[in-house]
Amino acid sequence: MILALSPHHILCRLGFVGYGYSPDFIREMERTVKLLESKRVKTIILRAGFDNICRACPHHEEECAPEHLGSRGVSAEEFDRRTQRALKVKLGHPYPLPEVNQRIAALTPAEFTAICQGCEWQRLGACAQGHLKLRQQFFPGK
Repeated sequence: MILALSPHHILCRLGFVGYGYSPDFIREMERTVKLLESKRVKTIILRAGFDNICRACPHHEEECAPEHLGSRGVSAEEFDRRTQRALKVKLGHPYPLPEVNQRIAALTPAEFTAICQGCEWQRLGACAQGHLKLRQQFFPGK
């Protein structure tokens, strides 16, 4: 199975613990996380613009609503650009999910944190914990 996601959502799913912007957003994020964990998804295509998770967000119009940007201070598009640069990935290119996970795991904690700088969820610490757990899977002892 192939799944198309916005680049930043491949990082966000690591720290998802059931919180979100609305019940619809939470359901879509839960669905995506479960799908990725099920091993049914073999390939990820990083897409420009909005994915299903974004469409479920109450702040979504044709782009993130201005009040949503103000709460984070950074646009979803900027998080996508940071993710693309850090992982050295291209939009529209298919990547095996294990390769994507390995690229994320190879990021240092500081690099991972820098991508997410300005995200309102970062303060919970769940994303950093999810990243460390992934790092341990690929690089035990680091």
